[in-house]
Amino acid sequence: MTRTIIATLLLAPAVLAPTALAADLHPIAQEVSGKLPDAKSPFLLIVNFTTTDKAAAGELIEAFKEPVVKTRKEPGNLGYVLSQDAADPTKLMVHEQWKSLDALDSHLKQPYLAELLAALGPVLAEPPALSVHVPAAEPKKD
Repeated sequence: MTRTIIATLLLAPAVLAPTALAADLHPIAQEVSGKLPDAKSPFLLIVNFTTTDKAAAGELIEAFKEPVVKTRKEPGNLGYVLSQDAADPTKLMVHEQWKSLDALDSHLKQPYLAELLAALGPVLAEPPALSVHVPAAEPKKD
């Protein structure tokens, strides 16, 4: 059942949306949009993964190798890092920094990302947890 939930959440197109703009968004981008005060401003997206065991964590890391390189080259990507919990290797996190919601939406629609998301289902113990953050203390630019 977990695999079905993940596939539905991550790969299905948006079906119902409150606005025409939201209807065009990938389901994850649509979820993020509801948490952003300004869709045109930079933000951080943290995606937490829990794998079934250490071997599955290794498979997740391997699956991310190529997408990390490709994502960092995308216009609108300001940072993209996969990290592993030092105390619990079954817990991993992707720290994503985006220029805007449109940049994230474009990323989520890349074919290589669909392949990555499909590969994650078998190694995850539970669906990924998302949190959205906005800059709180930016230095003034001269």
